[in-house]
Amino acid sequence: FEQYQKARLTFVQSVADLATRPQNIETLQNAGVMALLRPLLLDVVPSVQQTAALALGRLANYSDHLAESVVRGDILPQLVYSLAEQNRFYKKAAAFVLRAVAKHSPQLAQSVIDCGALDALVVCLEEFDPSVKEAATWALGYIARHNAG
Repeated sequence: FEQYQKARLTFVQSVADLATRPQNIETLQNAGVMALLRPLLLDVVPSVQQTAALALGRLANYSDHLAESVVRGDILPQLVYSLAEQNRFYKKAAAFVLRAVAKHSPQLAQSVIDCGALDALVVCLEEFDPSVKEAATWALGYIARHNAG
């Protein structure tokens, strides 16, 4: 059981690391990594959850196509729900995913709004941890930028 836990953590850490380099994105996408990361957002181990969210955020940040994959994969509602339930590290990673999706287009920003993210992000502004506040502020800023026009 402990080995399985380590394997999940190693997997999400590897994907998150690979997702920092543009030359790896297409390979990760072709390997179906989005679908593999989604269930790990609900893992029993918090570090697996937050690293899975970080990896998804990095992928979504890369292109509007990958951000749309996050929306189509029904990942946003899961992230929004978890914003209220999880620790500060997860909240920061979840807000990063929401920001990464919202930044690409007004339509993607609307998808973030439609899943109830605004209320959850506003609650994050009241968090004690400044990094959670900052992540929520960035996400809200990208949403507002598209809706200001």
